[in-house]
Amino acid sequence: MVPQVTRFAAETAEVVQRGGWNPTAAKSFMLGIAFLGAAVGLGMVGQAYMKALGRNPEAGKAAGQVVIIAAMIEVTALLAFLGAIIVK
Repeated sequence: MVPQVTRFAAETAEVVQRGGWNPTAAKSFMLGIAFLGAAVGLGMVGQAYMKALGRNPEAGKAAGQVVIIAAMIEVTALLAFLGAIIVK
């Protein structure tokens, strides 16, 4: 693990001197944004479901739909993760 970290640090320092993006840093940035988007999306779905459940207790029957929507949001994060692994 330590050699990879030091290699990453050396590559990053070299790229900073040249004035560009390190591919690993670019992937990390992309994944951070994708995972942040997924987390915010899941939070918004949960918030909306809890509000609906508070206003109308009969809305509890829609729990299956909420789980499907949450799974769709998670798939976008997983696709971003796979994209970062595939792209060199």
